Amino acid sequence: MPKIFKVTNKEKGERLDRYLQKKTGLSRKKVKSLLDQGRVYINGRKVVIASWAITPETSIEIQETPWERNPAASEHFLKVVYEDPDILVVDKAPGILCEPSPLATKPTLVEIINAYFKRRSPHLKGHYLGLVHRLDRDTSGLMVYTKKREANRLTQQFRRHTIGRRYLAVVSGAVDKESGKIEGFLKKNPLLKGGQKVQGSTRASGQYAVTHWRLLERYPNASLLEINLNTGRTHQIRVHLAEIGHPVLGDRVYGNSAVPFPRQALHACYLSFHHPMNGEKLEFNSKPPRDMKRLVDHLRLHV
Repeated sequence: MPKIFKVTNKEKGERLDRYLQKKTGLSRKKVKSLLDQGRVYINGRKVVIASWAITPETSIEIQETPWERNPAASEHFLKVVYEDPDILVVDKAPGILCEPSPLATKPTLVEIINAYFKRRSPHLKGHYLGLVHRLDRDTSGLMVYTKKREANRLTQQFRRHTIGRRYLAVVSGAVDKESGKIEGFLKKNPLLKGGQKVQGSTRASGQYAVTHWRLLERYPNASLLEINLNTGRTHQIRVHLAEIGHPVLGDRVYGNSAVPFPRQALHACYLSFHHPMNGEKLEFNSKPPRDMKRLVDHLRLHV
């Protein structure tokens, strides 16, 4: 649904961008993106000027994007790996956000799943979808959602780090060891520049994070690694690999462009957990998407 605000007399003369920041809680940068996308209207007229002085009794609307009006149009992006009455396991394609965002320019995974549920049960008034964990937009691979509130006990397995998670990562540079362990403390820092959100920290202010890696293939200027997570902090793999001098290929935030690739070459290939309702251990595997396969094939040609 579009968001609509009515300007009061007290708000007369405020800059449009500052007004929208106040009303939506978004950063100035995100508000500017909404304006640049042409999604802000005043009394039905599109406005793209951030400094526009608003006047009382006017209606300011943040328009939906086209896919929000027809989310089912993007359902073909959804790959269901497993489903029962309690949980849903999907294989996320790269380039898709996990949850709705004002900056989203195409369907998020939550909207796509909701469209999937609606198509299967058009007469159902509502359904529950619990987000248990996340993958970065450009990371592909396995994710699990809950379909009823009782199944949310699955989150306890994530908190206790008893979930099995493995990733495949193509990293910059020829790694000289066969395996390794990266550990330390990470913290979020909203003041970081260049899109970074996380940095190394201390025990006093950060969260402990540990990453195990194993070399699968070595190339002249890159390596294919298998990553095992003991913890699941934001951007953990990307930050840790950058710290040891082997950032994920295509990571324009924490890495470099040693080998051109349009996204970070990171894929969640394995997921295991105990079913939140009956305790059965479930294991799932996923092959890398086509773009990562092509990347690895290209690197193998130059060994």
